[in-house]
Amino acid sequence: MNYPSANLDVIRSLAVSFVVISHLLLDKSLVRPGGYDTQTLGTLGVLIFFVHTCLVLMLSLERQVNTTFSFLVVRAFRIYPLSIVVIVLLSLIQLMDSGTGPGLFTFLSNIFLIQNLTGTPSITPVLWSLPFEFQMYFFLPLLYIWTRHSGKHASSCVAVLWCICVALVIAFWRLGLDYNLIRFFPCFLPGVLAFCQRGSPRKYSPGVLLAYVGTMAIMYPSLVGRGVNATFLSWLICLGLGLLIPRCREIRSDLVASVGSVIARYSYGIYLVHDPIRYFSFHYLKGIPAFAAWSIFVGAVCGLSYLAYHFIEKPGIELGRTVAKRMKVYRLQAGQNS
Repeated sequence: MNYPSANLDVIRSLAVSFVVISHLLLDKSLVRPGGYDTQTLGTLGVLIFFVHTCLVLMLSLERQVNTTFSFLVVRAFRIYPLSIVVIVLLSLIQLMDSGTGPGLFTFLSNIFLIQNLTGTPSITPVLWSLPFEFQMYFFLPLLYIWTRHSGKHASSCVAVLWCICVALVIAFWRLGLDYNLIRFFPCFLPGVLAFCQRGSPRKYSPGVLLAYVGTMAIMYPSLVGRGVNATFLSWLICLGLGLLIPRCREIRSDLVASVGSVIARYSYGIYLVHDPIRYFSFHYLKGIPAFAAWSIFVGAVCGLSYLAYHFIEKPGIELGRTVAKRMKVYRLQAGQNS
C-alpha cells in the first residue's frame, strides 16, 4: 500500500463530510433528524481520521531516514500554523463582538493544543480532537520501530497491544479513574495494524470499504442513540476499518478518485473553518433567505479552505521539512566535530 491512495483520500473525504453534516444536523434551525444521534456522526468522522492518520503517518515514517525528530517537526508545522490562525481570529472576533475573549489560560491551552490536559474548553468545538491526535504523534515513531523489529509477527504484536489498551481503559473505568487521556488508544492502533498488513492480498472490491463506512454512518449514531456505549463501539468500528483498508483494491473511477483527492487536500481547512462559518451563515445572519445563507456557507467554507491550504498549511509543511533537514544537517555536523 502506498500513499497517495484513492481509497485513503475518499475515506478521509467522507470523514470530514460526516463532521460537517453532523454540525448541520445538530442545528435545529436547519434539520430535525428525529431519533438519530447526529453528534455521533461527527465523532465517526473523527474516528476515521484517527485510523487514516496513523496509517498514513506510519507509511510516511517508512519513507524517512530519521524516524523521530524530523517526523515530529514536520507534523508540528503541519498542524499548528492553521490551528493558531483560527484560534487567534476567533478569539479576536469574540473579543470585538462581546467585549470579552477567552481567558489567557484557555487561549494558551488552545494555542498549544493541550485542552485535554488542562481541562479547558476548546475555542471552537472541532478543536477537541487535535490534542489527542498530536499527542499520538509522540508514540508513532516508537510503534514504527517496534513493528519493524517485530518482523512477520508485527500484526500479532499490535493486535495484542490493542487488547491491552482496551483492557486498560476498561480497568480505569471500572476503578472510577479518569480514562479520558487513553480512551482513544484503541482507535489509533488499528491504523498501525493496517500498516502492518499493508502487504495483504487485496481480495475485496473498494465498494466493500465504502459500504462499511456508509453502514457505520447509519448504525453508529443509531445504536448510540439507543443507549449503546459509544466508546466501546468506536473501538470495534476502528478495528474493523483497520483490518479492511489493506484488503481492498484501489478505486478505479477517475472521477471518484479526483473528487476524493481534492476534498482530502483541503480537509484540514474544512474541518477547522466550517463550524464558525455555519454559525455566521445561519445564526449571525439570521433572517436572510435560506438560499443566501447556504450560498454564503458553501462559498466561504470552500474559499477559506482553499486559501488556508495554499497560504498557511502548505507553506507550513514545506517550512517544517526545511527546518527538519537543516537541524538534521546541524546534528550531523555537531556529531562529526565532537
